[in-house]
Amino acid sequence: MPSEPPARPAPPARPAPPAHSEPAAGRVRDHGTARIGLALFLVTATVYLATAGYHRIHIDVLSANVGAWRIAATGSAAIDGLDTSGINPSRVELFSTEHDGHTVIARSPGVVAAGVPSYALRQLVTDAGTGVEDFTNVPPSVTAALLTALSVLLMWGALLQLTSRRAATAAALVLALATPVWSVAADGMWTHTLTVLGISGMAFGAARDRWLLVGLFGGIAVWGRPHTALLAAALALACAVAQRRPGIAVRVGAVGAALTVGASLWTHWLYGRWTPSGGYAAAPYLAQGTDSSQYEFNRTLGGLLQNEAAMWVALDRGILVWTPVVLVLAPLLVRSWHQQPVWARALLVSGVAYTLFQGAVAPFHGGDGIYGYRHGLELLASATPSLVVAAGHAGRRTRVVLTAVVGVQLAAFTLGGILNRPTLTFGHQWNDNAFASAVRDVPALGAWLVIAVALVFLLTRMFLREPDDDAAASLRA
Repeated sequence: MPSEPPARPAPPARPAPPAHSEPAAGRVRDHGTARIGLALFLVTATVYLATAGYHRIHIDVLSANVGAWRIAATGSAAIDGLDTSGINPSRVELFSTEHDGHTVIARSPGVVAAGVPSYALRQLVTDAGTGVEDFTNVPPSVTAALLTALSVLLMWGALLQLTSRRAATAAALVLALATPVWSVAADGMWTHTLTVLGISGMAFGAARDRWLLVGLFGGIAVWGRPHTALLAAALALACAVAQRRPGIAVRVGAVGAALTVGASLWTHWLYGRWTPSGGYAAAPYLAQGTDSSQYEFNRTLGGLLQNEAAMWVALDRGILVWTPVVLVLAPLLVRSWHQQPVWARALLVSGVAYTLFQGAVAPFHGGDGIYGYRHGLELLASATPSLVVAAGHAGRRTRVVLTAVVGVQLAAFTLGGILNRPTLTFGHQWNDNAFASAVRDVPALGAWLVIAVALVFLLTRMFLREPDDDAAASLRA
């Protein structure tokens, strides 16, 4: 019998990868995700920078800009002896108050403080003077555009923990380009620029179990609007109880309290008060139902209820009117409620509570010359994670409706984001809508509406075909 061939030697064993290394597929996914995130930030930042308000500035934003400029140029927010007529062409005076015998700009701490670094950089680079001829709105407008692009990126990072990468990217773009985030938060240094950043950062931190970040961004939101402390507190407490981890509340509370103390120090420096509200005294806002209330609407129950309703359904300021995607997804939100992570539910519920409180202390319209709404932006940011989860439960018919609605929103906010007009004057916010008015005046805009809806349908068909379960799970990993 022929002898058996000699056995082949076994191939040398491959060295085991280091314990800390990731699978190649994981590294590819991480690199791909990072590239998408960078592209998302660059696209939104470019759009926002190109369309921010550099000349036609709302009085709220202009007042904050002047305060930041004066601090950067002179070390003080005082505007004594400054002829502001060359800065402020409107009939409304800059928001100011008196402190220690000086007239100082009266705005919330964050909107003034956020503009100081960019103005200081301009002073350093250009050696600009301190006269009105040296004033410009450009530095804080650039800052607002970049901060809002960062907000979109942070929200996208939170959504990656809830859905597929494509769906998260699509949702982030809807938030960025088809809502008042573009026409308000990214247009100039509004308080909402900081609150949207803060809420997006809180969502990012909570989604990744990074509670110091939640406290940090919660504190940033407080610098914009103090009552956003409700959002951070509710989020921290809900997750601490649900996970039986009191350390969550301790971390969020400690960091948030430190930043709130900073806002109080700022307020004391400029206005001599220890509240974190900046140039706004809290008492007139909270004196509801009395003659000492700053506003007439909250002196009676009927006026208060009407103002609360207007926050949602007024034709030119209503959350559900300008962003009907919320209304379309509401039934799915209820159906998917128990499948929502605790942090997303807490953020949504606290956002609703915040909005009801906002409707009780300030007029629903938020002032004149605004395209879209601004007092509902905190709810929009707070609700986005839950709405994205709800959208994942949409059937075929609901997806068609959802796509059409997003197209309409994109058409409306492209107009408002680029031009920040037309805007309606006082008295028309209940019974008219700025975009509808524009379409009536310029019928050609109806063609843009059709194109925008068709474009969204095309992009949805190209990029949002439902991945199979394994692919979706790998993207969420």
